[in-house]
Order: sequence, then structure tokens, then C-alpha cells
Amino acid sequence: MFKDLLVPMTGTPGDDDALNLAIDLATKLDAHLSVLELVNLPMMTTGPWGLMPEGLVDVYKTLRDHGERNVATRKERLAKESVSSEVRLVESLFVEPYQMAAHVAHYADLSVVAGATGDTIEADLTHAYLGSLLIESGRPVLMVPPRCKLPMLPRRIVAAWKPTREATRAFHDAMPLLKAAEVVDILVLNPMGGERGHGDAHTRTAARSAIPRNTSAKTTPIPASRNGTVTTR
Repeated sequence: MFKDLLVPMTGTPGDDDALNLAIDLATKLDAHLSVLELVNLPMMTTGPWGLMPEGLVDVYKTLRDHGERNVATRKERLAKESVSSEVRLVESLFVEPYQMAAHVAHYADLSVVAGATGDTIEADLTHAYLGSLLIESGRPVLMVPPRCKLPMLPRRIVAAWKPTREATRAFHDAMPLLKAAEVVDILVLNPMGGERGHGDAHTRTAARSAIPRNTSAKTTPIPASRNGTVTTR
């Protein structure tokens, strides 16, 4: 069960959407919510005489003051909710902020992070957070698309299945959400027969083990196109 949720602030417009969804999820699951305000500090450099450039200390103070103001704003927002929560200011000096977020995520059950679309700076930044959290934290990640207003907990879930370690890990990590859903549609990608296959019999076994008995589960084979893409509606 998800009892500790982490929401790193990326500094993009989608942060509010991610926070709102995380608050709703934490309320439904009676979980603790931790919000990270990350301050990216530039590396200290020295001049030819070993002296620090003028103004760098002032830059640090400006960045820290800005972070403190954001923390105060987030605390004021969370004070209106009944969920257990905290807002932490985390400084990032020797690593990137998204790497620091992944380090803190080691102690959480689920990370909720903002998403962005298109070829934009915001999209590049949120993708960096997603990739770092996925690869480096070892914990599940929920990315919230821009302007997403999905109420928690979802009643219907679509899950893609293939007999790989990644898919198995994803199913088990999503178990708290799967158990709360009314309907789960399992899409079987490129089903194959044989003893190492993943046709109907194997998929029904996966559905029995992963989906609670009180949840309606439906399996659907989905062949991929020649270029390996899958289209769903």
C-alpha cells in the first residue's frame, strides 16, 4: 500500500496539477504527503587568485529566499487539507535537482511528478525528472499530464502486459490502484503461444494473480504494427 507519497516540484506549470492529484490520492489512501522544493545552486568557482567571484553569495541567497517563499506557499496550500503532509526545502549543489529528487524518493512508496507535452524546455525538464525517478529511485512513479483533473482512485485502469521483468514489476507496483479499481482492461501485446509464450492461458493466470476477485478483469490481444507501435482507443 502507498503510505508515503513524494511530490518533487519541477518548476513547471504542471506542478499544481501533480500536487492536487497527490493530495487527492493521499486523502483516499490515508497516506503521508511529502513535497520537495528543490533549489538548484550553481557550483562555486574561483578566479585566478583563488578568490570567489563577486555576487555568487548573493545569487545563493536569492535562490534560497525564492525557495523559502515557495515552501511557504505550498505549506499554506496544504494547511487547507486534512492530509498528513510536509514541505521540505532541498538544496542541490553537486548533482542535478532531478537526481536529488530520485535520492529522496528511495524513502517513498510512490513519486508523483508533473508532466509536459511538446518539444519545449518544460517537457525536457519533466522528462529528466521522470527518467531519473524511474531508473535511480527503484520506486514506482506516477506522471500527471498537464491539466489532468482525474479523481483518485481511478475506477477503470488499462494495463499492458507482456511476460517481462518490467511488466511484472509494473503490475506489482500498481497493485494498490488495481485493487481499488472496478474494471481493469489488460492489453496483451503481440500474444505468442508455446511454453514461453503469453497467450490466453498465461494471461488469465496473470489476471488471477494480479487482479482482486471483486474487480472485473478483461484481457484483449493487441498486435503491434510492423514498426512496433500499438494503437489503443
